[in-house]
Amino acid sequence: MNEIDRLKEETEKIKRDLWALSNKTSGESSALDLTQLQNKISTIENAMTDFSSRITTLENKTIEPTKTVIFDMNSDDETINNGYTNGMVPEQSITRSDLSTFKYFKFYFVSGETESMLKVELPSQDSLPFSLNHTFAQNSRSFLTVFIEFSQDLTTISFTDMVYILYAGNSGTVSTIVWYDTNLSAQGHIRKIEAFK
Repeated sequence: MNEIDRLKEETEKIKRDLWALSNKTSGESSALDLTQLQNKISTIENAMTDFSSRITTLENKTIEPTKTVIFDMNSDDETINNGYTNGMVPEQSITRSDLSTFKYFKFYFVSGETESMLKVELPSQDSLPFSLNHTFAQNSRSFLTVFIEFSQDLTTISFTDMVYILYAGNSGTVSTIVWYDTNLSAQGHIRKIEAFK
């Protein structure tokens, strides 16, 4: 039984208790024990408070966060693509005065035919500037690691660096690791950044 079904069942029980209480008070008002009545009313009030709290919790879970696209290379709007129409690569950044108002961000990285999404919670003020990295596979032999930084004043997100790693060779036992720093969009870039309130 899920939470909504449980709440429905409890609602029906509260309705039955109220109906029984109203019948008891109307039919036996003179012989009714007031302490018993007060206890029953208190139990129903507590159940209603708990019920209301759980309904609020469920409603909050179903509310979709407000999404704002703060960068999209495919947008025709220059305030959204920032001129990075081939994707955002190292040494490029996005500056917005409202970045601190968001709870979390979603970064969409592309390398070759592979896309990876990274969700990042907004760092607290005492941990700024905040840096992070994310590694994902382009294929079975190559990987990309990207490095992102949030500025001290939380107005800028910078794509600071990118490392492309290729495992070359014919066998798993003998392979050469070739790695290099790059800012080539073909090796990897940020396609989109979304922010959520």
